[in-house]
Amino acid sequence: MPRVGATARATIPAAPPRARAKKTAAPQDRLSTRKLYLRRVKRSLKPGLWVLGAVSVLIVGGELVRSLPSVASAPAPARVSGHHGGFGLAALGADVGLRISKIEVQGAQTVDPAALRAAIGVQPGEPALGFSLGAVQARVEQLGPVQSATVERVLPGTLIVNITERNAFAIWQTGGANGAPVHFVLIDKNGKVIAGQDAAAAKRREPSLLLLTGADAPQYAAALMNELKSVPALASRVTAAERVDGLRWNLILKDQTLVKLPVEGEQEAINQLGALQASMQLLDRPVEVIDLRQAGKLVVRPYPAAAPASAKDSHT
Repeated sequence: MPRVGATARATIPAAPPRARAKKTAAPQDRLSTRKLYLRRVKRSLKPGLWVLGAVSVLIVGGELVRSLPSVASAPAPARVSGHHGGFGLAALGADVGLRISKIEVQGAQTVDPAALRAAIGVQPGEPALGFSLGAVQARVEQLGPVQSATVERVLPGTLIVNITERNAFAIWQTGGANGAPVHFVLIDKNGKVIAGQDAAAAKRREPSLLLLTGADAPQYAAALMNELKSVPALASRVTAAERVDGLRWNLILKDQTLVKLPVEGEQEAINQLGALQASMQLLDRPVEVIDLRQAGKLVVRPYPAAAPASAKDSHT
């Protein structure tokens, strides 16, 4: 007898296979007009960015070179000529236009222009990175009228030299003894000679400059000036001061009156003279010598009286 279960399994048709769903790719977004424009701008800017980066490297390198100390043994900084053949930083900077085009000098009133140009030692057209700022500063500060100087390099091509001059404090007369020629030089407040200055021109600019004589006069001039400032009535009349034997001062007033100050108690003697001027106008009188060398004692010598005319002269 046949098996119904087996026959049934054989006659049951198999289910058709399930169709696999097809994956459809999402449509790709088209670039907008704005994005296309930005891409083109980026591509066009790439060469400019390379040039800008190279210039930035040169600028930073120049600042590093400026910060390096100058070599003391070198008498002058080495310069790169306009027709260079090397590949140094100065040469590269010159190739991209880093050359000196302008030199600005500030604060130079009495410095000789030719001496100043020689001390700077930089000419327009030279590579802006081809010299040492420290060397330029050292040479400028060696000039007599210069107290201090700062040197600044402003790229691409400006050099700024800022000078602080030494103020003239007095005129010192040297020589004259044993037939030696007389010279007049300017000194500063510290008693140091200001070289390269015309004392006559300085006197015309500043008529109040005091004339000093004596070997050690510059060393003691500042102290004398401070003492005279306390008595303006006397200070305004003093035109010269003579240092006597390295011990004391003689003052010469504008009317040629000679005031002899003591070795000790100099300030007290000056104050005493100021009090006499306030009480009796001593400095306004025709006096040849005022002697204050002895403490507590005043000796005044008037000008000698004119000699009377002789009888013979009276009949002529």
